[in-house]
Amino acid sequence: MLDYLRFTYDPNRPDTVSVFDECSLWAARFGLFMMNNLELRPNLNILDLACGMGFPLFELAHMYGASCQVTGVDSWEGAIERARTKLNVYQLPNVRIIEANAEQLPCQDETFDLIVSNLGINNFADANAVLAECFRVAKPQGHLVLTTNPSGHMHEFYDVFRATLKELHKDAYLERLARNEAHRGTKDVLRDVVQHNGFRVVTIKEDQFQLRYLNGTALFNHALTKFGFLDGWRQVVDPEDEEQIFATLEHRLNQMASTLGELRMTVPMLYMEVEKLG
Repeated sequence: MLDYLRFTYDPNRPDTVSVFDECSLWAARFGLFMMNNLELRPNLNILDLACGMGFPLFELAHMYGASCQVTGVDSWEGAIERARTKLNVYQLPNVRIIEANAEQLPCQDETFDLIVSNLGINNFADANAVLAECFRVAKPQGHLVLTTNPSGHMHEFYDVFRATLKELHKDAYLERLARNEAHRGTKDVLRDVVQHNGFRVVTIKEDQFQLRYLNGTALFNHALTKFGFLDGWRQVVDPEDEEQIFATLEHRLNQMASTLGELRMTVPMLYMEVEKLG
C-alpha cells in the first residue's frame, strides 16, 4: 500500500495538536486575509468561532487591544487545551476560551459586536444551525465575518483526478468526485445561507494563492494533504480500487510536474462580512 494511504492520526493526542500548531500556514493565509480587512474599533465584544489552538483569537486580542473582550469557542478538546496553555503564557485579561459546540453556544442573546470564523464554515456539519446561533448571540447591527475556501479549490488536481478515473474506466466514481469538489460551496451559496439566517451582506472580497509542490509525490506526502484533504479524496473510490487509482493519479501528477517544472495548485479565498438585521 502507498505510504500516505496508511496515515492515521488522533486529533486529541498532545503531539498531534503540537504538529497542527506548526502547520498553520494554511489557516494563516486566510486569517491574514481576514485581518487585513477588519475594521478596528474600541470597546467591542468579539467572538472567534472555531478558534482552534488560538488563531486568530490571540492575534485579534492583541490587535484590538485591552478595551475589547475576545472569546474563543471550539469543540476540539485537544486544541482548546493548547489554546489555554497559550493563554497562560500570554496572560491576556481580555481573552476567555470556551469548549463548546458552535451549534449550541453557551452565550446570552445579543452578546457580541463582532463574530469571526476563519475557515470554520468549511467544517461545520450544519452551517445553518451555526449561523442561526451567530444571529442569536450577535447584537443588533452586529457583524459576522467569514473567511472560507470556496469551490474551485485545487482545480488542477481535480482535473487530473477526473482524467485518471476516465483513463482507468472508473467512470462510476465521477459523481463522487464531483460532490467532493463541490462540497466547499460557492460565494452565491454562502450569500444565500447567511441571508436566510437574518444577515445582510456588507462586503465580499475574493483572492487566491497557489500551493507549490515539486511533484505529485510531494503533494500526497505533504502534511496539509494528509490532515486536510486525503480522507475526502479516498472516499471518492472504493477500497479495492484505491491502490491502483492513487498510484496512477500520482504518476500522472509526476508527469505533469516533469513537463511544467513543478505543480501549482490554485486555492481561492473568500472574505464575507455581513450585518445582523433588526
